[in-house]
Amino acid sequence: MKTLILRTDGACRGNPGPASIGAALYDAHAAGASEPDATPIASISAAIGTTTNNVAEWKAVIAGAELALELGATTLSLLLDSKLVVEQLHGRWRVRDAKLAPLCDEAISLLSQLNSWEARHVPRAQNGRADALANEALDRALRGGPARVVRRPDDHARTAVATDARDSGGERQATRLTILGSGASRGVPRVGCRCDVCLSRDMRNRRLRSAALIEWRDPVDGATRSVVIDPGMDLREQALRFNVERLDGALVTHIHVDHTGGIDELRAYTDAQDLVLPVGASSDTATELRLRWAYAFDGRTAPGHGIPALTLVEGDEQVTIAGRRFQAIPLVHGRRATTGWRSGNLAYLTDVGSVAAASRAMLADLDLLVVSALRDLPHPTHQTVDEALALIADLAPRRAILTHLDHDLDYADLAGRLPRGVIPAFDGLVAELPAR
Repeated sequence: MKTLILRTDGACRGNPGPASIGAALYDAHAAGASEPDATPIASISAAIGTTTNNVAEWKAVIAGAELALELGATTLSLLLDSKLVVEQLHGRWRVRDAKLAPLCDEAISLLSQLNSWEARHVPRAQNGRADALANEALDRALRGGPARVVRRPDDHARTAVATDARDSGGERQATRLTILGSGASRGVPRVGCRCDVCLSRDMRNRRLRSAALIEWRDPVDGATRSVVIDPGMDLREQALRFNVERLDGALVTHIHVDHTGGIDELRAYTDAQDLVLPVGASSDTATELRLRWAYAFDGRTAPGHGIPALTLVEGDEQVTIAGRRFQAIPLVHGRRATTGWRSGNLAYLTDVGSVAAASRAMLADLDLLVVSALRDLPHPTHQTVDEALALIADLAPRRAILTHLDHDLDYADLAGRLPRGVIPAFDGLVAELPAR
């Protein structure tokens, strides 16, 4: 017999309002499976549109039961924080709401396919995992992400293997990349602009200036490390929006203010963490950083005194931050050189005008390439969408994301015409890269 434990929750912001479901399945025979903080073997996180909280609770049970059956469950123990659903499942309370009656019938029909099942009420405080999955779905939908994410046992196993991978150079550690901002130098919407994209209600068309966060597990102490690429003008808003509570360093691609205008915001991390934060840059960019932010890089002020305490890590070939190696990729951006950064199977290239053959040779065998594509019309210092796609075709990464998108590009339109394996960025997009 395959005995599983199912925890579910429905979330609703307003009643009725935008709603979502979370469901987490556990192997009942695994040690600690019934503990609230146990790791599930499978999960569902899905936005379900506008409805009531009770409807969401029932739909979570239905989705969880369907997934349990798909995984071959014969016995199922439901741990739910909705007493209403528990009592109605067992027939002890009548289903008085006409909207809920067919959902109750559907849930019971699914559960009847099992050899046995039970449902027990647990306090909300013990159902944090399902609640987090439900809220994750609402937040993801708000950012324009997929409505439904299902993680099955193979997905969780791959994640576990990737998380446990270790390599002193960092290349074989599992990596998580978050797009903090996907817009061009003026952001989207532009101030005062009335174009269709700037007026769009699609949250994927609301773009802060381009930046990214790279996270990985430290091979020595197991702690999560994180580096921001391009602490630009929107860093404070990005940090608040995406809960960037700590940093181990920063990387800078070039000196333009949309990529460096948030240097002073780094004091939030140097003060809170009581550390001098390393900032990686090419030698030319490092020289300009010293000139423009001399007070932050001169080493005269210790952390905690109201200014950022930063130290430059220069490298025209590579830099190492928090034990992880980042390879510098020379790029052309009009008359100015800029630097792309590669680490392991990930590369991030923004403000690309062109990429020389020698730099292309450094970008082979990528799992993920993030590259700028300003617009469709030619630009003197930025590549177009077609030019970015030609670069992607030449480099042949397994996946690619287009970023640094201006207000000329509507997300849905762009997504609809990109080849397989290439997607547009949006603020909050997360990509997981397993170790290899």
